[in-house]
Amino acid sequence: MVAIRSQLQQARQQREQLQRWRQLPQFVRADARFVETADGRRFVNFASNDYLGLSDHPLVKQSFADAVLTYGSGGRASPLVTGLTKPHSNLQKCLAEYLNREQILLFSTGFAANHGVLQTLAPHYDAVIADKLVHASWLSGVRLQRFQHNDVGAYEQRLRQAAGQQNPNAAVLVLSESVFSMDGDQAPVQDLLDAAFPPAVQRDLWLDDAHGFGTQGEHGLSIGGAFSAEQVPLLTLTFGKAVGVAGAAVATSREVADYLTNYCRELVYSTQFPAAQAAAIHTAVDLIVGAEGHGLRQRLAETIQSFQSLSKQRGLAVAESTTAIQHIVIGADADALWVADQLREAGIWCTGMRPPTVPEQTARIRITLTAAHQPSDVIHLVDVLAAAIDARAARVELGS
Repeated sequence: MVAIRSQLQQARQQREQLQRWRQLPQFVRADARFVETADGRRFVNFASNDYLGLSDHPLVKQSFADAVLTYGSGGRASPLVTGLTKPHSNLQKCLAEYLNREQILLFSTGFAANHGVLQTLAPHYDAVIADKLVHASWLSGVRLQRFQHNDVGAYEQRLRQAAGQQNPNAAVLVLSESVFSMDGDQAPVQDLLDAAFPPAVQRDLWLDDAHGFGTQGEHGLSIGGAFSAEQVPLLTLTFGKAVGVAGAAVATSREVADYLTNYCRELVYSTQFPAAQAAAIHTAVDLIVGAEGHGLRQRLAETIQSFQSLSKQRGLAVAESTTAIQHIVIGADADALWVADQLREAGIWCTGMRPPTVPEQTARIRITLTAAHQPSDVIHLVDVLAAAIDARAARVELGS
């Protein structure tokens, strides 16, 4: 890449100076509780989104293995070219039934789903309004009118602005998330639905349920179980988090699904994920909705409550969150990295999140809790985190 080498080097230098240059860690073993490096070091894993520990569930793994023997290891082509296999179709039907939606479209990733669907549908709206902290997959070149995070008043103002005198019958698409990936807080969905706006405005709400599906609501169905298709006509699900596999889906009406099947480039031109993956997802979803899923969510809730309680006892400024995503804002990038290093020295794998993933001056330690964690893991985490925060404060006082 001789033609752009200087630009690449300059970009790297800029991020290195800010201590924001990233490199991929490598593990020889990883699950919802532990990760292990090639040199034999094992860490308690507080960075995984495998909230229920289903990636290692024997039934999920067996479903994957059995379907590989029947259908092979690949997706082979776009579903419009080679068609859907039985596991793909079964997964669509089961999700549609559980979520009470007309149609399910499967995508390779949640990023592809959000990016592709927004690119396809946005031109039909007069305005696209989005919470300020929506996922980067929606930052796709489509002009977004942002409102302050979870601020219903600011959201109502955006709705009024979208209509205005020139376009009182505006069609508006609204973007938000069930659980926000960096803060762990939840969108006030009912308030968004009840918000006051010009009566002639036509509004569609699209929610990304990536971090809610499987862990929130009755039977783990989260937004799909709590709100109707009329209230939330577009719903993104991802299968690499609580479901424990990979891939994504968009739940919507048959009319919208048919349109996307013809016009959404990510769907039309991408190879579908393997049938074995679909089979494993189906098994995991059935577990989530069933009695075992209920038990796993109870265990996760107890772990969350324990972490919050212990943190408050130690005086840690951990953000209020009832979800699996917890965090403590450190501030400066270098300080967040230093705290993360202290955790790793103590055998805890926990990531220091820095801009541009989070807003400037809000570098943080992002902690994800799972049903696989044991009480002793949480006690150890809080003890080490408290010691690291105290040590950081001492370093700041000394000016080092």
